[in-house]
Amino acid sequence: MRWFPLSQTLSLLVLAISLFITYQLWKDARFSAEQALQTDFDFMVRDSNRRIEQRVQAYQQVLRGTVGFFSASDHVTRSDFRIYVDRLRLDENYPGIEGIGFSVLIPPSQKDKHIAAVRSEGFPDYTIKPEGVREVYSSIVYIEPFSGRNLRAFGYDMFSNPVRRAAMERARDSGRAALSGKVTLVQEEGGNPQTGFLIYLPHYRRGAPLDTLEQRRANLVGWIYAPFRSADFMSGVVGENADNLAVEIYDGKEISKQALMYQDDLSGDNSLSNSRFVKFQQLEFADHQWTVATRARPKFEDREKDDKAALVLRGGIGASVLLTLLAWLLVDERARAVDAARRALRLALHDMLTDLPNRKLFTDRLLHSLARAQRDKTQLAVMFIDLDKFKPVNDKFGHAVGDLLLKEVAKRMQDCVRKSDTVARLGGDEFVVLIPSIEDKHGDTVVAEKILKTLAAPFYIYGHTLHISSSIGIAIYPTDGSDEKSLLKNADIAMYHAKKSGRNNMKFFDSAMQEVDS
Repeated sequence: MRWFPLSQTLSLLVLAISLFITYQLWKDARFSAEQALQTDFDFMVRDSNRRIEQRVQAYQQVLRGTVGFFSASDHVTRSDFRIYVDRLRLDENYPGIEGIGFSVLIPPSQKDKHIAAVRSEGFPDYTIKPEGVREVYSSIVYIEPFSGRNLRAFGYDMFSNPVRRAAMERARDSGRAALSGKVTLVQEEGGNPQTGFLIYLPHYRRGAPLDTLEQRRANLVGWIYAPFRSADFMSGVVGENADNLAVEIYDGKEISKQALMYQDDLSGDNSLSNSRFVKFQQLEFADHQWTVATRARPKFEDREKDDKAALVLRGGIGASVLLTLLAWLLVDERARAVDAARRALRLALHDMLTDLPNRKLFTDRLLHSLARAQRDKTQLAVMFIDLDKFKPVNDKFGHAVGDLLLKEVAKRMQDCVRKSDTVARLGGDEFVVLIPSIEDKHGDTVVAEKILKTLAAPFYIYGHTLHISSSIGIAIYPTDGSDEKSLLKNADIAMYHAKKSGRNNMKFFDSAMQEVDS
C-alpha cells in the first residue's frame, strides 16, 4: 500500500478544513446578508406606515381646529371661513389635502329656505345636488380654496351617497373623526379620475348636551370635512425610500382590484409576488381600516449582489490555497495553521464586529436552555433589543463611527448581565439577550432596566458625544412560546410595541399584540 508523505497528508487535510470553513463562512454570510436586508426592509416598512398614520393624525388635528373655530362663534361667515383656511396655508403645510369644507344638515322642511338664503349671498344658480326627494339633506356650503375643482363640490349632498353617509353617521354618532371608504370625489372629472377618501368631524350646536347618542343626533349642525385624492395624499410619504419600496393601499381588509385605492406608478411588472420582500399590514385610524401592501423594488434587492458573501467566498478560497501551500512547505509549523483554523472557526459563531455570539451560536444556546428548562420545569427569558436613533448617527458621522458605537453598545450590554446569560448580535442594530433561568418577571425587569439606563447614557467616540436609546421586547418560556422561533418572534413583536409606544422602554409580550400586528 502506498502512503502519502506527511506533508501531502497535512496539506490535503488543511485544504479540506479550510474549504469547509470557507463554505460555512460563506453560508453564514449569505444568511447574515439576507437577515440584514430583511431587517432594513422591515424598518423601511414601519417608517413608511408610521408616516401614513402621522399624516392622517395631522389632518385630523386640522379638522379639530376648524371645529373649534366654528364652535367659538355664533355664526361663521363665508369670509371668516376663507380667511381662517387661507392662514392654514394648506399647500405648504398639508400636502395631499384638497381643501377644508363645511357641510350643513338640512331637514326637508328647511330645504327651500336654505336654498333661498344661499342664493341671496350672490349664488343665483345654487341648489342641492343631486335633485330628488330624501328624508334628510346635507349640502356643502363652504369649501376652501373656493376655486378650481372645488367649485364642483358646492351644493353637493354627501349624505345622499352610501359610502360617504356611512362615515358621516359614524362621526355624528361617536363625536369623533371618521374616515370614509374608497370614493371618487365630486371634484374629479375626465376619463381617468383618481380615487379618494374623506375625513369627517361632527359640528354640534354650541353649548348643547352631547352625552348620549340621542343628544348627539338631535344637536348635530353639520360636518367639518376634508377631501383627499389618494395619489396626492401619498405624495412624499415614502420619502427617501421611494427607490426601494413600492406601496399599495386597499380599502378595508380585502386585497382586490375593487378595493385598491392607491398604487405606485411603477414601470414594468408591478406584481407583489415577484419580490422576495413583501409585507401586508392593516392600519386603523379615524374609525376605518386600510390594508397597506409594501414590496421591495429591484433596486433594494440588488443590494444583495454587493454583500460580503462573495468577498468571503473569494477570500476564503484564496486563504485556503495559501494555507495549503504553507502547510506543504512548512510542515513543522502545523501548529500555526491549526491556530489559524481555530480562529476561523470562531468567526463562524461570532459577530465579526462586536465579537458577540451570532445568530447561529445564540440559537444553539437557546435550544440547550430550552431543553434544560423543559426538563427542570423552569422559566427562561428572551429579550429582543433594537437601538433607537442609531440610523441618524450612521448617516451623520459615517459607518466607521457607527461601528465603534455598536462595539461600545455590546460592551455595555455585557456588563448588565450575568456570566450565565448570553448577549448576541443578530445584525444591524438588533441584539438579543438570553436569560436561561428566572424565578419571575422581576429579574427580567431589573436586567432590562439596566440595559435601558446604560444605553441611554452618552457615548463618547472620536470626539463626538452621541445619544441613543433602546426599545426592548421580552418573551418568557413557556408562557410566550415553547420553541426558539416563537420566543424570538414574540420578543420582536413586543419590541415593536415598545418602540411604537415612545421608545426607550420595555414591553413584555402579550397575546393581544399579535392581533394588532396581524
